[in-house]
Amino acid sequence: MPTSSRLLSRLVLCVCAGSLLAALPASAQRRPEAGREFRRTGIHDGNLVYTRFANFGNLGSRTEPPKMEWPKGSGTWYGFEFVMMAGAEVVDATGSTVRIVSENYTNPGSFDISPDGTHTYGWEPLAGYFNPGAANNLGYPAMSHMDNTWPDRWPHDYPGNAGERDGRWNGEFGAYTRADQESYYVMDDRNNDEYEYYPFTGSAQDSTDLRGLGLEVAVRGYQWVNVQAEDILIVRYDIRNVSDKDLDKVVFGMYVDPAIGGEGDSVDDLADFQREDDITYMWDRDGLDNRGRPGVGYFGFAFLESPGEPLDNVDNDENGITDETQDNERGSWIAGQSAIRSYVTSTYDLEAFEAASGPLESLPAYVAGEWWTGDEDLDWVAFADANGNAVRDGDELLIDDVGSDGVGPQDENYPGPDSDGTEDNGRPDQGEPNFGQTDNNESDQIGLTSFLLRPAGNVSDDARTWSEMEPGRFGGETPSNVAFIYGSGYFSLPIGETRKFAIATVFGRDYDDIIRNKRTMQRIYDADYSFAKPPNKPELTAIPGNGQVTLRWDDAAELSRDPIYGRDFEGYLVYRSTDPSFNSIKTITDAYGNPILWEPIAQFDRADGLEGPHPIQIGETGAVYNTGSDSGLQYFYVDKGLDNGRRYYYAIVSYDTGYDDDFFERGISERDQLVPIAPSESSKIIQTDLIGNVVFLDTNTASVVPNAPAAGYVAGDIEGDIEQAGPSTGRVAVDVVVPDQLADGSRYRITFSDTTSARLTQGVRIEETTSGRVVYEAPFDSLSLARQLIDGMVFHVSSPAEPAPLTAEWTEGDATLAANVGLPESNRAVPIPDDIEIRVGEMGVDTTYTQFVFEEGTPVDFEVVGTTTGRRYDFFLEEVPPADGRITPGDVLTLVVDPQGFQYDLGWEFTFGTSGGGTVRVPEAGDVFRLTVTKPFSSLDQVTFSTTASQFDAAAATTGLEGIYVVPDPYVTNASWERPLFNASGRGERRIDFVNLPPQCTIRIYNMAGVLVQTLEHDSMLQDGSESWDLVSKDGLSVSFGVYIYHVEAPGIGEHIGKFTLIK
Repeated sequence: MPTSSRLLSRLVLCVCAGSLLAALPASAQRRPEAGREFRRTGIHDGNLVYTRFANFGNLGSRTEPPKMEWPKGSGTWYGFEFVMMAGAEVVDATGSTVRIVSENYTNPGSFDISPDGTHTYGWEPLAGYFNPGAANNLGYPAMSHMDNTWPDRWPHDYPGNAGERDGRWNGEFGAYTRADQESYYVMDDRNNDEYEYYPFTGSAQDSTDLRGLGLEVAVRGYQWVNVQAEDILIVRYDIRNVSDKDLDKVVFGMYVDPAIGGEGDSVDDLADFQREDDITYMWDRDGLDNRGRPGVGYFGFAFLESPGEPLDNVDNDENGITDETQDNERGSWIAGQSAIRSYVTSTYDLEAFEAASGPLESLPAYVAGEWWTGDEDLDWVAFADANGNAVRDGDELLIDDVGSDGVGPQDENYPGPDSDGTEDNGRPDQGEPNFGQTDNNESDQIGLTSFLLRPAGNVSDDARTWSEMEPGRFGGETPSNVAFIYGSGYFSLPIGETRKFAIATVFGRDYDDIIRNKRTMQRIYDADYSFAKPPNKPELTAIPGNGQVTLRWDDAAELSRDPIYGRDFEGYLVYRSTDPSFNSIKTITDAYGNPILWEPIAQFDRADGLEGPHPIQIGETGAVYNTGSDSGLQYFYVDKGLDNGRRYYYAIVSYDTGYDDDFFERGISERDQLVPIAPSESSKIIQTDLIGNVVFLDTNTASVVPNAPAAGYVAGDIEGDIEQAGPSTGRVAVDVVVPDQLADGSRYRITFSDTTSARLTQGVRIEETTSGRVVYEAPFDSLSLARQLIDGMVFHVSSPAEPAPLTAEWTEGDATLAANVGLPESNRAVPIPDDIEIRVGEMGVDTTYTQFVFEEGTPVDFEVVGTTTGRRYDFFLEEVPPADGRITPGDVLTLVVDPQGFQYDLGWEFTFGTSGGGTVRVPEAGDVFRLTVTKPFSSLDQVTFSTTASQFDAAAATTGLEGIYVVPDPYVTNASWERPLFNASGRGERRIDFVNLPPQCTIRIYNMAGVLVQTLEHDSMLQDGSESWDLVSKDGLSVSFGVYIYHVEAPGIGEHIGKFTLIK
């Protein structure tokens, strides 16, 4: 909170800085390059808002889709171009008062262009904020999810030392990427030389190349996939006066050129505003788009944050704080809750402050009992003081004191402490969360001050545009082709200072939905985008097959860490769609009937006790997330029953646990006393061009077409039998899931590690011995192993958990004694993986075990031998009196294992008794009692097998020629799997497929008159036995409907003739 002395200091500083800069010629200020040659356009598609943007201040596009499309993939767009403007009233070189507005509207009817045609009077992008090289193949501005768009070296416009952001994202919150998708560029208005105003010096000659108002604008786009923000694109504009002159009267705004429902459907567009929520919005009168389709929603722009007048001694946003600013110093340190309350009560309007921010007692800095007054809304806390000693101990979590790069030890890719010393210094610094520029609620805001309906078209008349943004001007005419301008102003912009505003481009199904979305986003924005961070995206690989697709992914998501909720990974969802935007599967609705979640084809979650509907609803939608069924995690999925020739889009998303009050107690979360929140899932982005060709696949997505293999294809398989050597009673089975991944003659060996006595299976190792590769090695878990796809195979290892009796009987002789076999009640009991024989012979063949060398054992007429290992076992014999060294009813025989002095373990225990009625026959010489037991896999076991690769069989191909056919047949208008024109009108792709072809062949297509229509050459891998025809003749004309004959010729294999029909 600025004091009067602080205000004076700021004014003095501005005067001094202005004097110093004025003393320097413009060339000495070394402004970075800017110009039309640095223009780039990109696409934001990180949620349901799908739009092009340009790095000279505009959203949408006049010529290139997508043009503010919603929902993504629907083809319904809402406008042409949305033009950011800033204007100021200044005195020019002649002494006249002029109003200059900088913008860059690309409408040919509104070009604000110099007389010589060399430049426009408006924004142009600065160099250095994108990668100009070939690696940036799409030519985008810098975007967070595409590191190929980042420059090698970022301009040093961030807190901390120069170079610290190189190779990392240069975000508002440091190297930490706050949104699922972000963009960043910087522009200025130096080319706006329409007026004789010279912002950098008083000399016209010295500032010829640096004109305009001397404004530089940093622009950041944000999108979240979280369902609470999926209908919103946020754009932040930080506008800085880099000139040598104060600007006393400034206005910001936007020109909106809508077309609700698409081009040609703007005559029934309507628009209005609502000042309470600082929103302007539009809708279509009949709710139909330009193709007559229903479902056109509401579209608007809303201020989340507006430029304010920080030092006007007025509480513009009525939050109880007068003159907030985001470029202030950290202020004074106050310790103790009573001292904090005393300062706030004396300085703030406490009633208004608590109405806006909540009770003072609930604010983080107050709770911590330590507050820096520059943190005006009391939400910066250095660390989690678990023991309450006011000193950070080594294991206590840094919360906000993470340094100017915004990344702390708990974040991924943490590079170490900041070189400028700002990390863990006990003080708030610019760049850290919840302070200054990163604290969205720490500014004094003016909000929406004008809204004017006007005809679409020219905005090049600065005087008119300035008047249309005049504060307090609301209304205007309602023309047949409506457009409007909205604004926020007036305010001052002194030398070197920055004002920012954040605009939410927001959509909704209807008025209530768009207002609900805006209010939800406002709460999230004011809390500094307080979304839980979803887990990292897994890396997906998709393998097409015959009527199926095999998906496999890694476990990288399980290692990710949320900065607030810690390691909170919960599971994976598998999505399949026939459109790249996954709209066709967004079928799960909220309480208002709006689609909110996607329907997966499979779900795998941790077996942690969190299952079924989550206890916390998603925002205020009434919908809850299905957390799974404790199925356990899996890393591949085979999607079967698919149409060959049809393109499918897949995504594997990871999701987290969310949080509820009892999650720490239940062991679901590693952290206690956090804010309850619904689960969040990672994004899934597939970009396509206008005809549906994929131009970008996110790491967790895939685009794949299953197809029948070529005629003569023989799938790879296991060669011969799986050979198992060793004593184990377990079994190994191998399923070939992806036969084309098998190599010819590869040999695999499976070995195990175990414990000492019981030889319980501890680990498993799978080697491809031909190359020496270890393809899998992990602690043994049969279920986990069976959920891995290894070299195209799934291994099912069934192994007993521990040895257990299988059979126990007399195999030799006539003895009738029965035996109950088990383990003795002792902590030294060990189930021995050894088949046991009790062999009866002459008296004295062995003696019972004694612990002491001076003590003799009792002679007996039997010995105990392990037939699996060949070892002889010591034993105790507890006899029913009179003891005679023979096995009689009631005797108990217990094996002694690994005796070492006074130490030994106990093995199987045999309790003998009668088997029921009849004569009791005790064992005699020559009788044998045999115990067989189950045996886990151990180091004594080895499993081996070999594989054969997929191959071509010419004889089978000849026979398979009869299986060639055309799909679809008949072809009616267009096939269900044809790719429609994405984001455009027209008939889309036309195609039929010839399937079950041999790898190389020629297809000739004739009409019924015998005239050759087209020749297709098929040359493919064994796995692809299809060839597509686009229904275009060899003369480049679309063929007519009717019956056609085709002839397939495969050299060395044979020929095939068939027919198909095209029906209109």
